[in-house]
Amino acid sequence: MASTAPSPSLPRSTRRASKAVGDTLRRKALEKLTLAIAKAVESASDDTLADIIGANDLRHALAIAPRDIAPASTADLEAIKSAREKTARFREEMAVRAGGMYDRAEVAAMLGVSPAAIEKQRQRRQILGVPYGNEIRYPASQFVKGAAVSGLKRVLEAFGDMDPWEQLMLLTTPVEGYGEGSVTIFDVLARGPAPDELRQINALVSAWSA
Repeated sequence: MASTAPSPSLPRSTRRASKAVGDTLRRKALEKLTLAIAKAVESASDDTLADIIGANDLRHALAIAPRDIAPASTADLEAIKSAREKTARFREEMAVRAGGMYDRAEVAAMLGVSPAAIEKQRQRRQILGVPYGNEIRYPASQFVKGAAVSGLKRVLEAFGDMDPWEQLMLLTTPVEGYGEGSVTIFDVLARGPAPDELRQINALVSAWSA
């Protein structure tokens, strides 16, 4: 018998805000990187240009590129500081919403596997990891009783190539149609969703990432 329950969704204002934030961040990041690369190439010595061309991968090329750029002005340094503070505040808020963050060793101990296995699980979309500088942290809300919540892999796969921080923001944002109060997707997965609920969640996540 077909369900007559209302289709779950994020509040419309939240969906619009989330998509707008993601699109704006990507556009601004692309603009900033384009300017930075142009300045780096303009300032680069012949040796630096040769090293960029000979780099084994794009990350190495990007690391080499700015080495001949003059030191940043005071205004530039203040802008960088402000951006870093804003990023830190956002990550702190997400960590609170996610019930805290584990490092890889903590997750490995909890699941009874090696740290290398945790990295493989992250790459296979079995668990969610978000970048913290040079390391990956794992939101606590995706684990219940020493295991990943039910249906998590299918949900993470439905996000496609969306930024992990955006995924975490959406997974910890209350959605409508799953009960009273502020219920997030992590909450629904933690209680063990029915097959129909899981299909609805996957459809909702696919729509967010479209």
